[in-house]
Amino acid sequence: MKEKLLLLFLGFLYSSLIYAESKVYNVTSNPKRTNCTRYVENYTDQLPFFIDGGPHFLDSWKETSLDGLSDGPYENTHWYRLRLYSDIQQSKILFFNYILVPRMRIWVKNENDVIKEYELGSNSSYYQDSDQPLIRGYDLKLDFKAGEEIEIFFFKNGYGWPTHTDLFLCDEPTFLKENYEDNKNLIILRVLVLTMLTMGLIVALLSKEKVFLFYALSFYSGALFAETELGSFVKYFDSQWINFSYYLRHFANLFYIISLIYFYKYLLNDVRNGFNKLIKWFTPLWIAYTFITLILFLITKNEEVIAGIFISVVLLSWVSFGWCFYLLFQSFKSKSIYGKIAFGVFLTRLIVIAIFVSLPNLGIIERATFTDYLYYLFIAYESILYFIMLFIKVINIYNDRLRLLFKQKQLENDYSKAVLKGQEFERNRIGRELHDHVGGNLALVNKSDHLGEPEVKKIITSTIKTVREMSHGLITPTFNDVINFEDSIYDLSEKYNSKEVTVFIKFIQWPDSKNVETLNHCYRIIQEMLHNAQKHSQAKSVHIQFFGNENSTGRIIYEDNGVGFDVKHQKGGVGITNINYRVNAIGGEVFIESSQLGTVIRIEKINL
Repeated sequence: MKEKLLLLFLGFLYSSLIYAESKVYNVTSNPKRTNCTRYVENYTDQLPFFIDGGPHFLDSWKETSLDGLSDGPYENTHWYRLRLYSDIQQSKILFFNYILVPRMRIWVKNENDVIKEYELGSNSSYYQDSDQPLIRGYDLKLDFKAGEEIEIFFFKNGYGWPTHTDLFLCDEPTFLKENYEDNKNLIILRVLVLTMLTMGLIVALLSKEKVFLFYALSFYSGALFAETELGSFVKYFDSQWINFSYYLRHFANLFYIISLIYFYKYLLNDVRNGFNKLIKWFTPLWIAYTFITLILFLITKNEEVIAGIFISVVLLSWVSFGWCFYLLFQSFKSKSIYGKIAFGVFLTRLIVIAIFVSLPNLGIIERATFTDYLYYLFIAYESILYFIMLFIKVINIYNDRLRLLFKQKQLENDYSKAVLKGQEFERNRIGRELHDHVGGNLALVNKSDHLGEPEVKKIITSTIKTVREMSHGLITPTFNDVINFEDSIYDLSEKYNSKEVTVFIKFIQWPDSKNVETLNHCYRIIQEMLHNAQKHSQAKSVHIQFFGNENSTGRIIYEDNGVGFDVKHQKGGVGITNINYRVNAIGGEVFIESSQLGTVIRIEKINL
């Protein structure tokens, strides 16, 4: 039994030694570039103990977990170890490829137990040196002797912010070349994205379409978020503004969320009501949250508070994404071409944000090494696709406007012709009245020597009445405290009352409006209706009712028992055209029904 236990112990010890050997990376095996992250070990005990300024550890190392070197906002400080071995004498660059790590301390221990300490991180003086270029991370030069093993111990602290890093080992020429290529590629992507966004902003200003404005704002915010993730601003702020990049990333994220919602609202007409409902409660929540976090950033740097703010903004983002997903899915089901494209792009965005932003920042999975590129690649992909879609939409809107302008011009031409035709008709009518009645009567008085005084007076009285009726029909009435609208309508109806037709007027809760222009149009509409009834309808009775509402709108209902007319055939007539024009002028709607039993005209939604 004892022999078996001894064999098991020796087997376990041997496997442990093999495992330990396997975690030492031979840098000679790949002379140019290696991702050493998978060789990093995580210290499982709480804290090391320090002797002579260097950390010393118990033998409690294990492989890094699924989250790699990505730590969430609530995770404690993690200690890591990387062991490197070289067969030959050489120099290598150890590169930590993430800037937004507030604090990172590194100890390099050689075979003679000589320890060198380095202070890195965004809160350090690393980027305060004006000669230090911005390399999207931190580099450390390692000098190997032939057959030497070097141990690197390091820890990082986010002070409530999430932290990431990958470790790359490469020779100096490769490091400089790759850094140059990375910067060049990022510059190309930046220029492409900013060009598309600036074009969108210019189109927004020229077309006055809000969808382009929020397109530009949403992707400007996304680009700003990407730049803060790249650490582009760390070098330009001194120690008094060490947290500026973190705050800027937070507020860029917030503005991206809200502008994206408004962008979808103006992009997709079929679900605009849904986005209006979302905006109604989300916008006040967003404003309150933004203001509260701003105050908290100003008054505290407590790690628990910072971590809580970060978790809350992630939750707020996904609440808005959830609502947008639901509404975009509704637009997708409605078979809208814009909805289909927007839903497809949004679904891709959710996958990218979840895998490469949210989950790594929560410390659940490891941050991908190509995330820096992915930010701008995806922003470029989205901005170009949406710009093309918006450009097509603007062309469609422009064509629709051209069609509407053409139709409006046609209507204006038709109305001008109708007005000229009506004016010509009125001139002819007035001319006939003057010639046949007034002129005839005056000629009769002038030529006859046998008319007595009573006959002359009768002719003159009739002539005066005719001239008065003509003048009353031409002069626009004036409504004031003495002569109000109702009295004028009653007077007008009396002029059309005769043995052949009886006019009935009724006012029901009609308000005492001061809108003289609207009242003048109403008066002329009634005058046109009564004139048409007298000339064409053969009606025995005409009923006109005026109704008022509490919201300062009115309606007029005209009814007669005449012979009626063909509504479709008479749409282009002078009388109907005049009525339609005046109804549009007062913001109303007109509905006409006519048959052999009579005519009903309803005028609704009159703005009084």
